[in-house]
Amino acid sequence: MIKTRGILILLPLALTLLTEFNNRGHIRSVLSWVKHHPNEFFLNYIFYFALFFLFISLIGRTRWSYWILSVFFLIVSLISGIKFKLLGLPLLPWDIVLSSEGTDVAQYLGDIVQFEMIAGLLLFLLCSYVVVHRLPFLQSKFRWPERIFLFVLSGVLLASLYSNKPLNLKNAMNISTIPWDQAANYTQNGFLLSSLYNMDLIFIKEPEGYSKETIQQLIDGIQRKNVADNGVKPNVIVMLSEAFWDPTQIKSIKFDKDPLEYLHSLQKDFTHGTLLSPQFGGGTANVEYEVLSGHSNRFLPQGSLAYIQYVNHRVDSLAGILGRQNYHTAAVNPLDNWFFDSNKVYRNFGFSKFISSEFFPSTPDSMFIPDTEVSKIIISEAEKSQGPDFIFANTMENHWPYYAGKFPENEFKVESLDGSLSTDTKAMLETLAQGVHNAEKSLKLMIDHFSTTKEPTIIVFFGDHLPLLGNDYQAYRETKFLQDNDPDVLNKLYSTPFLIWNNYLPKEQKEELHMSPSFLSPYVLNMANLKGTYYTDYLFDLYKKIPVIPPENYLAGMNIADSDLRTYKLLQHDSMFGEQYGYSGIGGDIIDHAFVLGFGPIEVNGVEETQTVTAAAGAGVGSGERTLAVKGNNFVPKSVVYLNGKPLPTTYYDEHTLHAILPKDAKPGKQRIDVRVLDSKKIVLNKSNSFDRSQ
Repeated sequence: MIKTRGILILLPLALTLLTEFNNRGHIRSVLSWVKHHPNEFFLNYIFYFALFFLFISLIGRTRWSYWILSVFFLIVSLISGIKFKLLGLPLLPWDIVLSSEGTDVAQYLGDIVQFEMIAGLLLFLLCSYVVVHRLPFLQSKFRWPERIFLFVLSGVLLASLYSNKPLNLKNAMNISTIPWDQAANYTQNGFLLSSLYNMDLIFIKEPEGYSKETIQQLIDGIQRKNVADNGVKPNVIVMLSEAFWDPTQIKSIKFDKDPLEYLHSLQKDFTHGTLLSPQFGGGTANVEYEVLSGHSNRFLPQGSLAYIQYVNHRVDSLAGILGRQNYHTAAVNPLDNWFFDSNKVYRNFGFSKFISSEFFPSTPDSMFIPDTEVSKIIISEAEKSQGPDFIFANTMENHWPYYAGKFPENEFKVESLDGSLSTDTKAMLETLAQGVHNAEKSLKLMIDHFSTTKEPTIIVFFGDHLPLLGNDYQAYRETKFLQDNDPDVLNKLYSTPFLIWNNYLPKEQKEELHMSPSFLSPYVLNMANLKGTYYTDYLFDLYKKIPVIPPENYLAGMNIADSDLRTYKLLQHDSMFGEQYGYSGIGGDIIDHAFVLGFGPIEVNGVEETQTVTAAAGAGVGSGERTLAVKGNNFVPKSVVYLNGKPLPTTYYDEHTLHAILPKDAKPGKQRIDVRVLDSKKIVLNKSNSFDRSQ
């Protein structure tokens, strides 16, 4: 009996050590954690202990319970460890929604799994097999009285860990959490315990004093901006450039030529500066969220993703504000429509259309669509519309990873001024230089175009976060840009460049700024002399007093009191999680109910049957076959012609013409023709009218 129970007590210990080993990557890191945080280690063990006996009480079998938990935590902890090495954050409870993103980058993770990790996993599996299957005295089955006792025991322990009732384990063991720094939170509390306490962060607490009356009082106290109508409604184009950063800031290296020569020349004449991004190395959607909505990630759980977790209803944004002023609004993104739930978010933000990668005129077999392709779509959209445009765009060409040979040609070389660079770091820096240079080309393409048009135009170009240059900040550390215990780590790793160009305002208005991304839209509205809302007027006024909203643990050092941000927090909560009392006076709908995915509604206005096909129809349609020439508007390369609800082999000719092969057994009679665009999940994104044709 003693041997049996002793083994059962030790098995959860193995699970605890396995999970921490996979997350931390080294056994010495695990042992250091056990030594310096014994209370946190003990509660992690108690958590596994309770889960293990809960499964035993439900299943009644030791081996099944152990292997179910082992396999689950083996997979989860490996994923968490990989994420921690890449982005400096462990797997968080809400990260499960990012599985599609994880699939896209999994191909680049081979160098993360090291020999020590593989050896540790094999040792764990071998020891587990011996203990669970070969020890003759291990109790493998439990009778009902024992199962009931274990169920009650595990229930009490799990409830106490989560809610401190009936046992106040958290206080008894002096456990504290660090919600504003999830990396430190995990390092201190361990994976399972920090994950448990993060569950509370999924549910946003209502700020003290929130009510309809409070929101109305706050709005009444906002100094509204008087906008004198000067008859000028400029195009407003905002481009988020993926991982755009100035590598010439690293003073210990030298490029053979300036990769950002064009940007540096523009900075002499136009407003520019830096944004204090809430992200490093990834999480583009969080930066985009701040820029478009004016909301701050500082008031959300660290590691959360507002687009996926919270923007499931209307949220006023720059798109909604300008859409209500008769702007044509469009979002352009060279990724799948479902990535970061963008198709849902852009509609809720008030855009009139969303042009995702499924609608791009050119569709390379790579996620790294050239930034200039995005610029071409922006220019085309602005040319097609009759009135002023607001266009928001993302880019992807400069996305991680930065390996040698990523781009067909690389025209930049780098050398160290105070020592040698490793091969990997040299390759990353040279690839990054080419990536930001290509991004700069996309900016130049837009400026060259709008410099020659008569339409007043403002272009906002900014980087979302610093690039991920190796594990554990490899390139930043090797070049001495980042020092151990660097006192300026916040500005160094989170400041990204931005530029605001225009073709009609006096150059004397140029400023050099440092701000949070959430203040960028209010600033642009003020520059463009465009009417904002109570919220953007409040933010612009706050920006003049507090231009940067840092992480919580930096507030005191920057002389920012919690009371200084109380109004901001309440107004954001009202918009994101409350009753949206403030929206009652904005003067129009936020959501454009004519929202469409693509360049516009697909239309079929003519169908002709042909016997032979010209060479222009492209490969894939052979001569002599019965084909349909489908005429209409807004066709894209991924358009598919459907005959009576069934897809036909389709060849894209241009935006007005498609060719499709008729099946050999197509019978005479009424033919119902329509055109559809599907995404990678086989979901119809855009469907044309049904065109009836009698054969």
